[in-house]
Amino acid sequence: MKSGGGKAKGGEFERQVCKRLSEWVSDGKSDDLFWRSAMSGGRATVRKKKNQETASGQGDITAVTPAGNILTDRYVIECKHLKSIGLDLYVYGQGPLTGIWDKLRKESNSKRPMLIFKENRRPILIGLSFVCPGLVTLAIYWSDLHLYHFEDITSIPYFSFGFLSEE
Repeated sequence: MKSGGGKAKGGEFERQVCKRLSEWVSDGKSDDLFWRSAMSGGRATVRKKKNQETASGQGDITAVTPAGNILTDRYVIECKHLKSIGLDLYVYGQGPLTGIWDKLRKESNSKRPMLIFKENRRPILIGLSFVCPGLVTLAIYWSDLHLYHFEDITSIPYFSFGFLSEE
């Protein structure tokens, strides 16, 4: 990617994630339940600085149909596509991933945090605040972050995943 192209890379990644989440939640029936939120989550940040609440404005992904609310009513979804998110540093509680996860946890309020991220030339990973039994959790446990391959999570029928996340 050319210098200064990070915004385009992040936007394209968010669109890809929206499509995949839509297919997952709808069991393959729809690819348009979700879309990038206004200002990619920045609207909620701006309003919070003014001590104003924002209904469903947190995170990078929002439901654009009622069928998508089943996911966005439970989770604040943040997306990151970076050259390096510092997985090696995260093992020691350092690096970009530590700050990203801590910020997301604080912004999630009564919802659960869901971090979907990708490093250049690497598979998409998903960070959750709970363990998904039966899936291989990547060997990083710090500050309640459990990492999985995005494809492993989205291969579980959403109904089953929703049940797991309530435990």
